[in-house]
Amino acid sequence: MTPQTVPRQAFGFFVEEMEAENVLYRLGAHKAIHLNDTATVIWKLCDGSRTVQDIINLLKEEYPGSEAAVAADVREAIELLVSEGTLLEAGSVAPAEGDNPSARTDHPC
Repeated sequence: MTPQTVPRQAFGFFVEEMEAENVLYRLGAHKAIHLNDTATVIWKLCDGSRTVQDIINLLKEEYPGSEAAVAADVREAIELLVSEGTLLEAGSVAPAEGDNPSARTDHPC
């Protein structure tokens, strides 16, 4: 997985948000994955429209001062969710010439 990989949710999964926990279910399956709040946000952001770097940048803005931890947490969460089959690596987006993804100001979420 590279910073330009575009993760997307696998078909049939949804998050059930309860008072103290978030559980990721697959329709028709007998499997549940407990997610912490951060992993839930990351999973929701993996909608096939953002790169891994886009997700890192969004969360860095939400948690200033934690930039290094955010980047590591996003990568770890995405890799775990891919290994569980809840996320797919939809491919990579090549940056346009002169495009600086970290300088973007539009926020699709």
